[in-house]
Amino acid sequence: MVKLLILAVWASALTALSSYAASEWRLSHVAGAHEAAPDRTYEYRKTRVINVPVIADGALLGYVIMQFLYAIDAKQAEKLDVNPEAFILDYAFRTIYGDPSLDFRHLDKYDITGLTGQIRTVVNEKLGPKLIKEVLVQDFAYMPKDQAPK
Repeated sequence: MVKLLILAVWASALTALSSYAASEWRLSHVAGAHEAAPDRTYEYRKTRVINVPVIADGALLGYVIMQFLYAIDAKQAEKLDVNPEAFILDYAFRTIYGDPSLDFRHLDKYDITGLTGQIRTVVNEKLGPKLIKEVLVQDFAYMPKDQAPK
């Protein structure tokens, strides 16, 4: 009878200790995963659509229609006094409007990756480092002048 009682206490203690060890291991594993996660939480936002006029030889040829998607640090964005979308669209407009290599009469591939990289760099220089993680192109189209709504 004593052996049975000792066996029951031993089995109960072993079960309790193994449950405790397993829960501690699980908590340390989950805590380590949270510590490894970066402080930055990025959220994706869309810009409004902009139309950039394409002018060559003093004549309006059409419009480039663009919309961007950008990943922004949510914590830093709350502290900003200005909307970063304004800087993104301004730089994109100035770049497309003033780019002599963009000639829709003689189409070549346009360097979209370079444009989005430049937008990210310029906005981060003006508003804070690592504010914008990436800029993606949502829409990029060309509409000739004769197809534009009046």
